[in-house]
Amino acid sequence: MTDLAAPATRISFRVNGAEVSVDSDHPHLLAALRDELNVTSAKDGCSPTGQCGCCTIMIDGKAQVSCQYSVAKAQGKDIVTLEGIPDEERQKFSDAFASCGGLQCGFCIPGIVMRAKSQIDKKGADLKREDMARHLGAHLCRCTGYVKVLDAIESVAKDTPVDISLPKGVGSRGSKYEAAELALGDRGYVDDIRVPGMLHAALHLTQHTRADILSIDTSAALAAPGVHAVFTADDVPGDIRVGIIYKDWPVFIGVGERTSYAGDVLAI
Repeated sequence: MTDLAAPATRISFRVNGAEVSVDSDHPHLLAALRDELNVTSAKDGCSPTGQCGCCTIMIDGKAQVSCQYSVAKAQGKDIVTLEGIPDEERQKFSDAFASCGGLQCGFCIPGIVMRAKSQIDKKGADLKREDMARHLGAHLCRCTGYVKVLDAIESVAKDTPVDISLPKGVGSRGSKYEAAELALGDRGYVDDIRVPGMLHAALHLTQHTRADILSIDTSAALAAPGVHAVFTADDVPGDIRVGIIYKDWPVFIGVGERTSYAGDVLAI
């Protein structure tokens, strides 16, 4: 008789003032927040490496990257995410980032806002720009160059009035479209989508840099619990090659073809 895995224990803590409990088998706290509690302001950019800072939240008043924080360690902790910040404070951050142009794609900004909040809570108007810049070393932003991010944080810290008026015509200045939603993590990205009955896909990659694909047997995968379908190159009715200049990148490697690197997709 095969031993059954022990059921996951429950871990209890507070999120934005509410008592919650989650399964202990999540790989990290970020996964528990997003996948079980549907708290999506904390973004997953690199989990579990903790390098990008997009998943920064506050745990017992301290800014932490949640993808490197274990679920078990969260027992009894007081956790605050962007959803739990007072409305007036949320408005100040969203207005500042909109007015200063402190965001582009916006993916990294919710984590940066949480880091900024932790520093403003400690130092208020005395927060020095160079000190905040040092703390932003924990955050990767490929769009802004950080200057306007620091401008926005500085305006919040010093409670400087900002202008978020609509453009008055062609050539006039205006706030960035959806800036408030982006800054506060309310603007959903693909991984934030939640719909009833939604299925998740996983790619099966080849482990061989150079291999001829003689056959693909999907029977074991189809028999696995929770699997609804398996797709291979044979299931694609159109062109499976993509590319900017030349269509030279296969979406799938099919039977009779050869892999080019350890990472080519055999099945979904």
